[in-house]
Amino acid sequence: MSHVPSPAGFWKRYVAYFIDFMLVTTVLNIVSTPLLLAAILRPESVLYDLARRDALGVLDAQQALATLLPELLWMTAASTLLYVVLAGAYFIGMEASARQATLGKQLLGLKVTARDGSRPGVGRVAGRFFAAGLSWLTLNVGHALAAWTRERRALHDFVAGTRVENVDPANAAMPAWGWVIVGLHALLAFALLGMTVLLVALVATQLPLP
Repeated sequence: MSHVPSPAGFWKRYVAYFIDFMLVTTVLNIVSTPLLLAAILRPESVLYDLARRDALGVLDAQQALATLLPELLWMTAASTLLYVVLAGAYFIGMEASARQATLGKQLLGLKVTARDGSRPGVGRVAGRFFAAGLSWLTLNVGHALAAWTRERRALHDFVAGTRVENVDPANAAMPAWGWVIVGLHALLAFALLGMTVLLVALVATQLPLP
């Protein structure tokens, strides 16, 4: 019997990724916070020295910024690398498992398959994970392809030869709690947009007329 695909909808994928992102980020914070505090509280650390000089009243703002910038760049690079390692282990390990799905996808009744519906190997799943970087680099246009294309495949699915399907085609609807998450995110987005517009308007009223 040939495989009949049941492509997952964009919003189900969105909610599943949000759950996975929160899980990975929580673990990242648990792991990185003690390391960050240990680095900051070392007597020889840059931040410790800046705090001491600020307490003595001999800290120059421009010098502090020049000193802090390399430290902030290093912390950003280190945290990004740690996130990639943790997320890679999580996404690749879970999607290459017998369930073919992360915890978020399992909650939404989804699984990752090869293009023909078979279970994807570790190499294909790893390729999908790293190809997801292309979807982010296109300012999420690559992710949005999952809403526009007939097979509901994102850019990284096309690159890796995968798809995200409903485990039970007869039960493919988004659960009510999933729509609650989408609605809350929409409200947050509109609130941020409104605050931005208000801030721009307030700044504009303070500018002198030509």
